[in-house]
Amino acid sequence: MFRFYKLTPLEQFVEDLYLTHGILSPKQLNIGEVARCLNVWVYYKPITSRGLEIAPGMYTVNIDSRLASAEQWLDFLHELGHLLRHSGNQTILPKLFTQAQEADAENFVLYSALPISMIKQIQLPSSRIETIQTLAATFRVPFKLAEKRLDQIRRREYEGSLMNSYIKFNIARYQSAPSYEEVETAVYAYYDSSDDCTEPTQIIIQVDQQTLLNQDEFEFSLDGPFDRIEEHQLQNFAECKPVKFHDLDYTRYGRISLRLKNLAIRYYNSAFKFIVQRKDIEQVLHYYGADF
Repeated sequence: MFRFYKLTPLEQFVEDLYLTHGILSPKQLNIGEVARCLNVWVYYKPITSRGLEIAPGMYTVNIDSRLASAEQWLDFLHELGHLLRHSGNQTILPKLFTQAQEADAENFVLYSALPISMIKQIQLPSSRIETIQTLAATFRVPFKLAEKRLDQIRRREYEGSLMNSYIKFNIARYQSAPSYEEVETAVYAYYDSSDDCTEPTQIIIQVDQQTLLNQDEFEFSLDGPFDRIEEHQLQNFAECKPVKFHDLDYTRYGRISLRLKNLAIRYYNSAFKFIVQRKDIEQVLHYYGADF
């Protein structure tokens, strides 16, 4: 299941945090153990859960004593996410900023309650329902949270296989003559709802045969417009070829340029759909001092 799974930056942060503090087993995933490892003072009072950094690297979290133990654990992780990753008083911050912090904290809960490194150690059943039940029981989390995590893992695994699907076409590419597909030039975007940002996770450039053969470059704006790809449409783009960092450039007008000449040579004029990863666009923009 995990062959093509890729960690997000936030997920990598959680994995590194647990590894650094020796939190390696689901049995350690409880308020007392994690609080001890991370130097967090925990109190229980019948008020809304809240975290506070009382000194650099020293934290205190009040847990709502009225909640069930499973809800207290998730509340603790939510507040811990704020303490480790955010600064500022949320009561005076702009609404959009606090919304972004809340989304980040919720993703922190998902990754820290069901860490991928620990999930990989479990022998998971083949049945979806049984797998969710196993995750919920092993990590002592609600069924809905375990279901959300499993769906996220499976979606990312599928996306990863999509990004690597070009390998399956290598033999056919060398054994048969190019077959041109009648397509129209278009720009698509895929948004991973479980990711840590609101920008496209991948952008897919589809070009017609004449554009591929006669244009050296194809430019597109990061502001779109994009034709949005939904999950059930991903299979239609399984033949996409990967775009590398050096296939991209940044124009003086703030657009991204795709070097079609490079791609035409690499894929022998036989590919018309190309997938651009967000990380490569960010790397180009960083090089030119721009922002996504």
